[in-house]
Amino acid sequence: MEQEKQTYYVDLNSESILPEPIDSPSFVIHATPREADVLKAVMDDKYGADVEAFVRAHIPYLEYHHDPQNDRYDASQRVLYSLIYLLGDQAAKQHIEQMGILTDRKEDDPDEIQRFR
Repeated sequence: MEQEKQTYYVDLNSESILPEPIDSPSFVIHATPREADVLKAVMDDKYGADVEAFVRAHIPYLEYHHDPQNDRYDASQRVLYSLIYLLGDQAAKQHIEQMGILTDRKEDDPDEIQRFR
C-alpha cells in the first residue's frame, strides 16, 4: 500500500522536518512519512560527519583536500541536497540548481584544485 505524500517544511539550520510552516523554512518538500524519515536519517548522518570534520579541523597539519572526514561531510551534504531536490517543490529544485551543489565538484576541475594548493 502506497502512502500519500504530505507537505513538509525542511529547516536546514535546525535540521528539522516540520509538518507546519515556520517563519523561514529552507525548503518545501512533498514526501511520504517514510521518505521524511529517510531524509531525517540523512540529516542525522550529516550531523555526525560535521562533528567528525570539526574535531579533525583542530589538527593543523592535515589539509582539507586530504581529509576523509571532510570528504564524508561533503558527500553527506550532496546526498541531503539530492533528496531535497527529488522531494522538493519547484522553488526548492530551482534553488538547488542555482547553488550548483549537485553538479559542481572541485575534483572535476583540475584548475580549480590548483588554486587551492
